[in-house]
Amino acid sequence: MSQTSTTPVYSRKDNQWHPEPCAKGPFGGLHGGAVSGLLVGEIEAKAQAEGLGRAVSATVYLVRPAPLSPLTTDIQAVRAGGRLSVYENSLIAGEKLQSKASVTLLQPVSFDGMKEPPQTDVEAERERIEALPQWAFQKDADPARFGGIKTFLDAIDVRQDDGILWVKPLQPLLKDTRTPLGTAISIADFSTLFEVVNNERPPAAGWPNADISVHLARDPVGTWVGIKESSQWFANGTGLTESTLHDTAGIFGRSCQSVVLLPLK
Repeated sequence: MSQTSTTPVYSRKDNQWHPEPCAKGPFGGLHGGAVSGLLVGEIEAKAQAEGLGRAVSATVYLVRPAPLSPLTTDIQAVRAGGRLSVYENSLIAGEKLQSKASVTLLQPVSFDGMKEPPQTDVEAERERIEALPQWAFQKDADPARFGGIKTFLDAIDVRQDDGILWVKPLQPLLKDTRTPLGTAISIADFSTLFEVVNNERPPAAGWPNADISVHLARDPVGTWVGIKESSQWFANGTGLTESTLHDTAGIFGRSCQSVVLLPLK
């Protein structure tokens, strides 16, 4: 079983975010999931500190590959207060915009008789998932994969189920901060990779996503997030990956990614 760590993926020092090496993507810069998790997670931290409600949706635009170096962020309110708040967060490195996130926050309101998440034995389901075989792509990985560098893929534990890949982060995104949406979006970013490895891949050299959007019906239960993905590829060089996000109580959200197909050389 993979070992968890209390060391966060990002630490805060001198008004900058410092990523751990595990935040890297396969080509040296930061992984898109790690970038999305930081931008959304920082807004969730602000929401918790200021009582702004829970993050229910986010869209992240991955403008360019972010470097593995100290990063600055800039949170701006689009609408603050009341039941609905919207914030944007920009990631800056080398005085250039790297990525930008938009997050919607809602204040909870109680309604009698409305649907609640089904009650399940979370511990029993956790044990079932952890007894599943490790994802073959991760278990049998060549040490020379991605040039031998450790990546964000090595910061998660992936288990193979029937039609669903279950993912558990091995490190928190931020120190002492609950990041339900940030964690979900960082995991959902793997959807296209999961689809390509487990099913027929497109005739392309690569398939980075230009963006990612995630909507949560409720916060996930437990530490495992299940992804059931589906991708479509088109002759104009674009693609679309959609996923349902699961936990031990059922479906709790959905994600969508616009995918760019890179020509074969």
